[in-house]
Amino acid sequence: MADFSLNNVLIDGAKAASDVATSWDNTWKNVLGDSGSLGGTTLYGVLCWVGTLFAVGTLIFLIVELYKDLNEGKPAVLTSLVWPLLVAFLLADNGYWLAKSTLSLREIINQANSQVIAITMSGVKLDELYRQANGNIGLQGIISNSMRACQSLTGEAQMQCMSQAVTQAQTFVDNYKSQFGDTSWLDNIQGFLNGIGSAITGGAVDMGVFGLLKPIWMPIVVAVLYWLQIAYQNLLEAALLITALLGPIAVGGSLLPYGPRSIFAWLTGFFSVGFARLCFNIIVGLASVVATSAEGGDPFWFALFSGLLAPILASSLASGAGLTVWTSIANAVGKTATTIGGLMV
Repeated sequence: MADFSLNNVLIDGAKAASDVATSWDNTWKNVLGDSGSLGGTTLYGVLCWVGTLFAVGTLIFLIVELYKDLNEGKPAVLTSLVWPLLVAFLLADNGYWLAKSTLSLREIINQANSQVIAITMSGVKLDELYRQANGNIGLQGIISNSMRACQSLTGEAQMQCMSQAVTQAQTFVDNYKSQFGDTSWLDNIQGFLNGIGSAITGGAVDMGVFGLLKPIWMPIVVAVLYWLQIAYQNLLEAALLITALLGPIAVGGSLLPYGPRSIFAWLTGFFSVGFARLCFNIIVGLASVVATSAEGGDPFWFALFSGLLAPILASSLASGAGLTVWTSIANAVGKTATTIGGLMV
């Protein structure tokens, strides 16, 4: 039963992974959702107060720069007048509108990820393929453990042990068929069991079958890799929430007239984390297609891929994609505002 319980962890892997964002919903609402109703006693309210101090400090530099331009006969740029109003609006009422905007951005990211895992390939949704890939790994581990005890026996004792192991394994296979239906990977496992059953009926079991058994430590390693995968997704949620909490400070520092606006750097970080989640779901989803196909071979590579390699690849892709996309947007917004400002003075 211990093996089957460990396998349940793997079989429910896709559901647990998709529920990570949902499990963080209350935390997001507690941290950001009531920012305007509990005053400065909330964490977000305190950070909005800090952001306001930043805004006041950087406003001094903005006024000095604006005075310098007017003193030199340069026209006032519209953005110099708009930014203080925008910052005041976002930080007003303990950052109520900034919190609402941040929660809306997170919802956009969640919807994008939900649409990705709902994509259908080979007639099956990616999240279901992911669940099947984990189930394939878990089932093979169970069958290996049930037959491993027979390896040290000989003669009639080995035949009886193998017969009992096949019967037990068939129960697990039937249980999986009730959950997944007819799939290529279940057909392969069923064929493996049928072959052993025929050999037992014939009075001889090919000893080569034991060479197909997985190492005894394999299910534990696979479970650890699975938990690493869930930990990575929770880490992304934590990073997204921490980035959201830094929003008031980024907004407050946006009045500094030198260099790029800090709010654009904040948006870059926020959406880079969102891109990491998106990339991870795409990478693992596509790998699930291979892991559940007859041509995918041994599915245990999927555990290593999704638990260790996919997070690294997703983070690398997201850091580049997020920075490129949002740097481009920031530049476009800056140029547009400068152009409009020049037309209105």
